[in-house]
Amino acid sequence: MIGMLTKLFRFTTLVLMINGCATSNLSYNNEQLSLQIKDSHLEVHGTQLKQQRENFSTLFLTQYFLRLDDGSKVVYEQAKTDIQYEFEPTTARSISIIFDAKKVIKVYYNTLVYAFQVVLQDNRVLNVLATQGFDQELNMVYGMSTEKLNSMLIELDPYARPTYYKNTINLSNESEPFMSRWTTWKVHFIPLVVPVRRFFLY
Repeated sequence: MIGMLTKLFRFTTLVLMINGCATSNLSYNNEQLSLQIKDSHLEVHGTQLKQQRENFSTLFLTQYFLRLDDGSKVVYEQAKTDIQYEFEPTTARSISIIFDAKKVIKVYYNTLVYAFQVVLQDNRVLNVLATQGFDQELNMVYGMSTEKLNSMLIELDPYARPTYYKNTINLSNESEPFMSRWTTWKVHFIPLVVPVRRFFLY
């Protein structure tokens, strides 16, 4: 019994150490869109224009349509699984499924923060920032211009390289700003989420 507790303590300590060394966060609270990579932190004021929620029983989705102070518009989405479930695919694969993408180009990665340029079925390109923590929460913001995306990344990481496609989707021109395509079929049958894998310590 003592040996099992010792192993559990070591495993928990290792997880906490990894998490401590790999600080990253993407969130929206009190009209502040926040992005953190290690010790670098960026906050952008975003006025909420619209909000909607969906419940897939194993996954809970909240979507916010925001207007930033420079007049541009973005969508922030937070997807959380039930405590007994976790995301099955990699972050890039999840993004591909959620947007019915023809192609997903990873243009940046650092400490669980990704930047993607997502080529949709109509060949238009959507800029997406995403973080995925402990496989049970996926946060993303999308719809910013390439110029805006580049400036955000450079402010957080001076070594970030400029993204490839310049002509991307402007949500101000879209009749429906929520461009992700979450469905019950994707969540349960592709599947996007599966029961949490149990670890047995001996």
